[in-house]
Amino acid sequence: MPNSNKMPDQNLPIKIFYKRGQYDQRATEGMGSKQLPKWIQGPAELAAKSEVFQQALAETATDFANRPMDKAFIPVVMKVALRSQALSKKPRAAVGELFKRDKSEYNFIGSVQPSELLVRVDSPQHLEFITRNVARPQDFQLGMSAINELAPFEPMIELPQDLAGTVLKAKLICFQQRHLDERIEASFEATLRQQEVMFLKIKYTSELTVYELQPTTLDALQAVQGFEALLSITPTPVYGVGLDEADAAAEISVKVPVPGQDYPTIGILDSGIEPIDHLREWIDPRSYVAVAPEDLDRSHGTSVASIVLYGDELQGKSWVGHGAYKLLDATVFPRRGKALTEGELINRIKEAIARFPDVKIWNLSGGGEASCPEQDFSDFGKALDSIQDLNKVLISKSAGNCRNFEQFLPKARIARAADSVRSLVVASMAHYQGPDDDVNEDWPSPFSRSGFGPNNLAKPDIAHYGGNSGAPRNGQKSSYTGVNAFSLAGGIVQLAGTSFSTPRITALLGGINQRLADGFDPLLLKTLVVHSASYPPALTLDPITRLKELGYGRPGSVEQILHTNQHEITIILRDKLIRGGYLEMWDFPFPEELIDNGHYYGEVILTLVGATRLDGTQGAEYCQSDLKVSLGTYDRIIPSTSKRKRPLNPYQKENGHNLLLPDSYGKLKGSKYLSSPFTRERQLRKYEGKYHPVKKFAINLDELLKSKKVGLIAPKKWFLKLEGLFAQAAESAAAQTGEELSQEFCIAITIRDPRQQYDVYSSVTRHLTASNFQHNNIQLRNQVPVQLRNESDSGEA
Repeated sequence: MPNSNKMPDQNLPIKIFYKRGQYDQRATEGMGSKQLPKWIQGPAELAAKSEVFQQALAETATDFANRPMDKAFIPVVMKVALRSQALSKKPRAAVGELFKRDKSEYNFIGSVQPSELLVRVDSPQHLEFITRNVARPQDFQLGMSAINELAPFEPMIELPQDLAGTVLKAKLICFQQRHLDERIEASFEATLRQQEVMFLKIKYTSELTVYELQPTTLDALQAVQGFEALLSITPTPVYGVGLDEADAAAEISVKVPVPGQDYPTIGILDSGIEPIDHLREWIDPRSYVAVAPEDLDRSHGTSVASIVLYGDELQGKSWVGHGAYKLLDATVFPRRGKALTEGELINRIKEAIARFPDVKIWNLSGGGEASCPEQDFSDFGKALDSIQDLNKVLISKSAGNCRNFEQFLPKARIARAADSVRSLVVASMAHYQGPDDDVNEDWPSPFSRSGFGPNNLAKPDIAHYGGNSGAPRNGQKSSYTGVNAFSLAGGIVQLAGTSFSTPRITALLGGINQRLADGFDPLLLKTLVVHSASYPPALTLDPITRLKELGYGRPGSVEQILHTNQHEITIILRDKLIRGGYLEMWDFPFPEELIDNGHYYGEVILTLVGATRLDGTQGAEYCQSDLKVSLGTYDRIIPSTSKRKRPLNPYQKENGHNLLLPDSYGKLKGSKYLSSPFTRERQLRKYEGKYHPVKKFAINLDELLKSKKVGLIAPKKWFLKLEGLFAQAAESAAAQTGEELSQEFCIAITIRDPRQQYDVYSSVTRHLTASNFQHNNIQLRNQVPVQLRNESDSGEA
């Protein structure tokens, strides 16, 4: 019966549930067809292509012949450009047959441009083997048809007009063979010393070594450019921090730790924290300082730290709902105006995080002005991913600022490092609109950079309040309306930038992590934060624009994330999917009460975060694994209709309807879209992001197209299905090492009665028990207490 007259319980904990062993486990059935695709080329076309390719191979033979003896061990690299129809596994495998001498060999060593693969040729004898294959195009019909171009690889060289004082960034080709790569690096370093080129060697990731060079002459630079395993030479990006501030008047009570109480520690990767009264007793006695005393300016770092600890009090708002943390000062940025190369910054971040293994959540608000690449992922982003994987930490990273609004230009793309897959990347939204500001409250801040990231990756992930701004008017300078923070002198100033939205998310992560009793789990933390995020009701941006600028929206407070009410329930599944199998629950617990006129109704929000396998040599295909999720209905379970004599799965569902498919929903436009109460939750991308680690769906079953309503006719059963996918490079690498490929994941699912009639929480809980799902309330610790030094202050900004 409906409970419409009863006040809902607003303090019900979210739940964890578990798969039922082998009962929910399925085996992936073999698929594929021997039939050739329609784009296969005929004999005449293949013969002409064969001649062109043999000419390119002849050039490569000349390259081998002209090599000095001390460089003869370095393989030659060729570029293989694939046709757009030939990017799937089967055509790629067929292309690989042209180059490999035995079944276990895998010659593709990476990618620099989408649809372009790099292939290693080990010796003149290997080249002859390839040439013989290319000369027989009919024997390799699929592989030859799949290739658009075969040519010697040329390194990317981008040099500034003036070399004086410029630091260059050189990268070598990674052959994914440790002893060979080490020998090549030693040879390159010998070349640099011979040419008297000063260099700094930096290990960004296990497969990415970067050299920062300071060549003194053009002749020396030419010798470096001619190195046989050179991938690229470009100017080195530089990084720093900066403030856009205005005065603010307010007075905030000083919080003091309770003696004997343990507080979580958050790392602040910034310009340093000044021990002002409000922060002094919260600063961890340990620290990491990589900046010379004469280059210190702790203004930015102090303000960032103050928002982590006092963000809610400074604004007089319960945006985060938690604020008791120890702050670890990791001073990695020098004063404003002091250049810091990318490699130096990465080295400092690596060292700081490695030095304090107990600190699991870090804030990184600094950055550079350069946008992330459109195709390949940035080296800085890859380095941050590697650091997080190696140290098992989570970084909250700012999306970056730009001043394009001052010239009425479109926003710049997110900054380098903001394409970090593992990090939680944060945009800024306006908390208030002043008289000279360009956007309304709750809209994306004009200075906050926009996504997407490479390969249409949904970055930024989320947003929080970081200020507003306005373009110059009537000859005046641009204006900024900032959020409140503490200054270096201990007063309160207003600051604008993604640097100051990011620490709110850092504080939120710290608060959730402190409340969870089962220990640090970055996948769970990311899932909870993204799952709780939503868009303001008054935001009238189209769905793609708001996703680009605000990610999945602004998350709730700690308590809002961890608790719910009786008209809805949030359940969490945390597990691992092994290659060769998939997960399918045939009795997913959708509440039987949510039926009207013989059809199911309700709102469902599903967030999936996977620990995607990463490979920095694969260009735009950096993410090497994927997860596909389906949620929907079916009629019954029937014996398998597979044509195999012994099907791997003896049973299957009949008349399945995946309710997460975008094409199943009508398009709400104009006032109808904005007036819907579900607007702030709605998220259903046409291109949901294959090989994207974060996927979010928010659907209202009432919006299902009439032609699809058959999927909602009661009493259908409900299912949840999760499938894994690995790229060819990942599968080939695993085959050589014997690794069992798998992906960890976390799914959060909220089921809600938008009419607030039924006790959904109890219904789903009963269903879980009746269907033999093991489940429990998420285990929480108590809030950590603080003391106030001057109790009489109101604490409002």
